[in-house]
Amino acid sequence: MKISVKSEKKDIYQVFYSEDSTFSEEKSESLNYTNIGQFEELDFNIPSNIKFLRIDLGMDKGNIVVDYIKFKYLCKEYPLFLKDIQFMQTNEIGNIEVNDDNISFKSLGQDPSVVLEVKEYINSITNNDKVNFLIKVFFCILVDIMLIILIKKSGSVLQLVTDLNNNRTLIWNLAKNDFKTKYAGSYLGIIWAFINPLITILIYWFVFQYGLKAGSPVQDTSFIFWLMSGLIPWFFFQDALLNATNCMLEYSYLVKKVVFKISVLPIIKIISAIFVHLAFIIFLIVVGIIQGKYPDIMNVQLIYYSLCTFFLVLGLSYATSSIILFFRDLSQLIGIFLQIGMWMTPIMWSYTIVPEKFQWIAKLNPMYYIVEGYRDALINKIWFWNRYFQTVYFWVLAIGIFVLGSIIFKKLKPHFSDVL
Repeated sequence: MKISVKSEKKDIYQVFYSEDSTFSEEKSESLNYTNIGQFEELDFNIPSNIKFLRIDLGMDKGNIVVDYIKFKYLCKEYPLFLKDIQFMQTNEIGNIEVNDDNISFKSLGQDPSVVLEVKEYINSITNNDKVNFLIKVFFCILVDIMLIILIKKSGSVLQLVTDLNNNRTLIWNLAKNDFKTKYAGSYLGIIWAFINPLITILIYWFVFQYGLKAGSPVQDTSFIFWLMSGLIPWFFFQDALLNATNCMLEYSYLVKKVVFKISVLPIIKIISAIFVHLAFIIFLIVVGIIQGKYPDIMNVQLIYYSLCTFFLVLGLSYATSSIILFFRDLSQLIGIFLQIGMWMTPIMWSYTIVPEKFQWIAKLNPMYYIVEGYRDALINKIWFWNRYFQTVYFWVLAIGIFVLGSIIFKKLKPHFSDVL
């Protein structure tokens, strides 16, 4: 169990657990609070079969604020909604103020404590494990099917991976050249790559913050920073997919060459889009520093989630760049898909506004995993392995898309020159 507390003094916090509301020192754990005036997370080890908790809030008089209470079960954290807490008993507690974001206590003596019943909440967590077990079985079956398909079609996938590896120097040089020539001839040059996304961010921020009056702070973070952390990965996904889809048409003179490995063209466009994305990540971190969110080890996850986006787009682009040569309207359809997808992905709205029983629908969208991942790295401070179900789901889906894209690319490749 994790408790985030803030106090005016250094103190000792102790948690007692019981199955029958009888508490003893043998069934308890103590931790020191040392970060005076700031929230500090205290991580207690308690069993999963308990029914009652007693939380001792130090040994001194003063004001104490609890920011959150979380229970961890099978590597997943379950927050306890503070506004729903009902205390069975209090001792030497003068005043309790319950808000959506925290609970404030006023300690009156040397043994302030609160007692709460957690039986139903713990049961709901452990019962979820039964559902999780079925989900695990489903994913195991799905992974097995994916492996069977991958083995059966390994020729297509391995040939594609081999081509990319053997031509990595060519890919890198062509990607740099593509990036340089994209804005060649214009007065502002590469600056145009940043103007449109920045204007889009400012428009959405102005509309939500001042027009709709809906831009209140989210997760103790300013709306503009929360919005940017969702829009920037989407811009990368959108720009990379559109450019990679049209790469065969743009480089038609290379596609017609027999000796050229055209399988490198989609990845060239995606790497070209990464250059701009890296600049936006730096910009995002700078905005975070301005708002008091300094870089830490969690920010390393931005690299991981960027690679997730890269791999997802690569699989999609092998399919779309092949199909568009035979069905030119696909470019327009992808544009519509991206417009709808941006609003279907929780970028400008939080998935928590959806009833809990329907949230799984939003989580089916692979971009949900990436957008929330950026926010986990910058705001929520959650490691990606703590979202292990979503991580497994994303990679199963992304690998499936990559295998399917590779197969489509190989099947249609011999006919590319005929339709160009």
